[in-house]
Amino acid sequence: MIIDPNAPQGAADLIKDTTTETFMEDVVEASNEVPVLVDFWGPGCKPCETLKPILENLVRTMGGAIKLVKINAQEAYQIARQLQVQSVPTVFCFKNGQPVDAFQGALPESELRKFINKQLGDAGSPIDQALAQAKELLDAGDAANAQGLYMQILEHDRSNPEACAGVMRSHVALGNIDGAKEIADNLPQELKSNEHIASAIAMIELAGQGDLDTSELEAKLAADPNDHQARFDLGMALYGAGKSEEGLIQLLEIVKKDRTWNDDAARLQMLKIFEAIGLTDPVVIQVRKKLTTVLF
Repeated sequence: MIIDPNAPQGAADLIKDTTTETFMEDVVEASNEVPVLVDFWGPGCKPCETLKPILENLVRTMGGAIKLVKINAQEAYQIARQLQVQSVPTVFCFKNGQPVDAFQGALPESELRKFINKQLGDAGSPIDQALAQAKELLDAGDAANAQGLYMQILEHDRSNPEACAGVMRSHVALGNIDGAKEIADNLPQELKSNEHIASAIAMIELAGQGDLDTSELEAKLAADPNDHQARFDLGMALYGAGKSEEGLIQLLEIVKKDRTWNDDAARLQMLKIFEAIGLTDPVVIQVRKKLTTVLF
């Protein structure tokens, strides 16, 4: 279940400004319930202005799992001095009444996500929990429900790259390659470099290449084991059918027999599939080791 960050109940308490007089209540006491980020900012500070909207948006997408309190470091100089704030922006995380972590400067959104997720620990935010659930559904073959959950996540966090990639992967699993391509084509360039998005785009590019009659290809290989084109097509067909490991093994066999075939096409296609599946996937790790052995 995703908690609506725009819901009226307690929404105003997620992000607030504080002063020296209210710091104890807004930060120290509040951090006994959930982690509280304290953003020390200063007037005329451009990095502070850059950080503010990104940090606020991320906190809103966490569904109440973490709060943000903003404080003018010049006006609250005693607190800033006590916490040894050297420059602004500086952001502390308070838990159970104590500062437990901090960073300086306007970090990019990806690093801010990592910082926040670190503070939330294993439980993660409602968004993180929903992402994990959606991935489980997709991995189990329930692409329709996975896609629905990914879409719900995007309603609360429109720029979430993992959810966007999940929608595209779900389209591919449902056979809607055109829908997946349309999403990919309309993505901003900065999102396309994200590892989740790049992996999904690689999957889209490969999708549809496996619409082949595997029995016919297998017959060709039985007649001529060195028919590399037939083996290549079989590998792509197996991959397209969801049999990633079997498909990769066929491509690996081509590399073993003739790496230079078709301008190193088999090895390059393997690298593309590795990216599509994900470099930390057990199948990828296993096959990459075999490929390394063959090459070196």
